[in-house]
Amino acid sequence: MSQQIAEIESHSLASIPALRTEIYDGWHLRFARNHTRRANSVNIMAPGTLPLEEKIGYCEAAYRQEKQPCHFRLTPLADEEIDMALALRGYGYFGETEVRLKALDAEIKPAQGPKVHSYDAESAFWRRGVATLTGQDKAKQTVFQEMLALIELEIHALAILCGKEIVACGFGVQSANLLGLFEFAVHPSFRRRGFAAHIVQHMLIKAQTAGVPHAYLQVVAENETGKAFWKQMGFKDTLYRYHYRTKS
Repeated sequence: MSQQIAEIESHSLASIPALRTEIYDGWHLRFARNHTRRANSVNIMAPGTLPLEEKIGYCEAAYRQEKQPCHFRLTPLADEEIDMALALRGYGYFGETEVRLKALDAEIKPAQGPKVHSYDAESAFWRRGVATLTGQDKAKQTVFQEMLALIELEIHALAILCGKEIVACGFGVQSANLLGLFEFAVHPSFRRRGFAAHIVQHMLIKAQTAGVPHAYLQVVAENETGKAFWKQMGFKDTLYRYHYRTKS
């Protein structure tokens, strides 16, 4: 299972790329002007050989220099010793998240609903719609645009419109073996109409047609509504969990 986790983690880092990444003895220090915790955190991808306390100190100094908080994103690829060492240094436990996996081996029937529009990821119209629905301010919009430009895999930039306004959106990143689902949002006035489900199914069908065997997503463990939705969409199994350690 560790090999599959490593594959998903590598895909996830490529799907939501940092603006700058420093690889330090198997740890990936990611920087994206504080856009999200995920894109501005230390990700342990390999054990390395340097002393643990030395490595933690190095990361703290690196993020201090960037005037950003030092987040550690800990998956099963990280030894429990790291989690314990961070706790002893005053790092709190935050953002427990489930990574759910779905095999694309059964027929997916398209749902009935409004037209799903597909955009180029460089589309300013689509990016503005995502920004509005997800609450991105101007600074975050700029970073999001820069991050999209760094993605080297196939991008699914989808939306449902009401008139000339985007009222639901979804963002997926696809490789030969995996489809990652991110940035799904629906305008409050259009929720409970199946719009998000319609976008998800559209994306899954496209991936399945291309021969992609699995899709995955990340959902916060405390988000009961989100977990129920993704279970309904067939993402029933939690392959692994991760959490953050941030100094309180």
